Formats: sequence, structure tokens, C-alpha cells
Amino acid sequence: MAELSINGATYSYNANPAHRNMTPDRSQWTVPLPREENTFRFSIESNWRHESYSWGLYIENGNAHYLGLDRDHQTQVFLARFEARTVPEVWHGYPVGHRDRSPPETILKKWIDGNVLPKAKIAKIAAGKKCTL
Repeated sequence: MAELSINGATYSYNANPAHRNMTPDRSQWTVPLPREENTFRFSIESNWRHESYSWGLYIENGNAHYLGLDRDHQTQVFLARFEARTVPEVWHGYPVGHRDRSPPETILKKWIDGNVLPKAKIAKIAAGKKCTL
């Protein structure tokens, strides 16, 4: 488990092995663990939280990159969803396909306003349409 200091607060983050060991019907991270943790850190720093989730993108050199595989273990995905459902809070995350679980409008608007992703890609994500990087 990692203890991450983010914006003056400490967050506990525990990578879920089911999302790294090819467990059937579980999405899989393909980026190394430090990049998974950095994706979580960036989602918190950027305030991409909605209700009990935080939404992440793996950003490098100003561009989003694929970070994992969808539950079919074949389709590349570039979105991550993080959650903490324990007391005390221990966060974990997993790659998500936007056709299954799309970020809410409030997060998509932050991505538009911050020029994180092009508007055309965000429109596809919101509509559940095929969207690649």
C-alpha cells in the first residue's frame, strides 16, 4: 500500500491485484504500478472527483495515453476509475471502457475546459461511441 501526499492530504492507495493478474472479466492495467499511482494522484490533484469516485487519465507530455485493457483483455482503454469503499479510506482503481462506465458530465466538462481531451473525443465518450486515442 502506498501513502500519497496530495494537496496537503494523505491518501492510501492499494493496487488491486485482480486488475494486474489477468483475472477473467476484470480490466487490466498495462502501465507499471508507479504510473497507475501517478494517474490516481493526478486525478485527485485535478479534482476529477464525483461522488465516491475519481476519474483518471494517464497523461504524459501533455497527451493522454492508453493505460490498460477492458474486461475482454483485448480492447485498449485510456480511462481509469478510482474508488474508496472502506473505512478508513483506501483507494484502488481500474481501467474502464467508456461504453461501460462513462465519467459524469461534470468531469467531462472539466476535461473540455482544461483542454485535456479534444471536444470530439469527449462527445464520443459521452455518447458511448467508439473512441480511440
